[in-house]
Amino acid sequence: MTREAASSGFERFVKDALTYAEREFSVSRALGDASGAAGAAVDRLLANSEAVHEHVVRPELDAYRRRILAQFDVLLDYVESDAEIDAYRERLLETDAYAANLRSGLSADRRQTVRDRLFDRQRGLAEAVRPLVTAPSDDFWGSVDNAYDRAEMQRVVEEHFVFTGPLEDHRSAFRMTTTVDPGTVLGGGLVVDRLPAFEVEYTDEALRSLRAAERRVVSETKEEIERRY
Repeated sequence: MTREAASSGFERFVKDALTYAEREFSVSRALGDASGAAGAAVDRLLANSEAVHEHVVRPELDAYRRRILAQFDVLLDYVESDAEIDAYRERLLETDAYAANLRSGLSADRRQTVRDRLFDRQRGLAEAVRPLVTAPSDDFWGSVDNAYDRAEMQRVVEEHFVFTGPLEDHRSAFRMTTTVDPGTVLGGGLVVDRLPAFEVEYTDEALRSLRAAERRVVSETKEEIERRY
């Protein structure tokens, strides 16, 4: 498989997962924690959830997607090299979407433990991807057929298409936040302009929606494997 084919297959998986995550993401759940500090703004935003999705949720997911794809490029650099993966550790963590959201104030030991977990996940993904990259095919599913039998590919999907593990295992180590400006989201206006911008933590809702998305993508991918094999 060429690098481009591997990237294309991975990008399709990420696109599907984040499309499902956006559909699943609940604005009311995410804004609920901010209601005490910005109640008037939250009331207006909840009445315009489509605008919140467009101006807040989708940009956050787009940033998440860019990080994931950038990290996968680094992973492919490693797979194509003769180096040990430890040589790519910092590059992999610099582009890691979860590492970027580690909570400030973590102890050095806790931070190291979580970063090791994130790195180990990439190590496992690299070994799963390697047979696909070296397979004699320019097509993603052709490479899958060359690299794995049906049971092996099912196992790859079950073990490596599940991407919320680190967030779920170390929930308290992460804090995902964004700043919501009601004027920008709702299009301005004298009343809206007087509503202050405020910070929203959406870690729990991110975990819930991403977990639902990964379950659906894993299920659909396994069904596709059954059809193709």
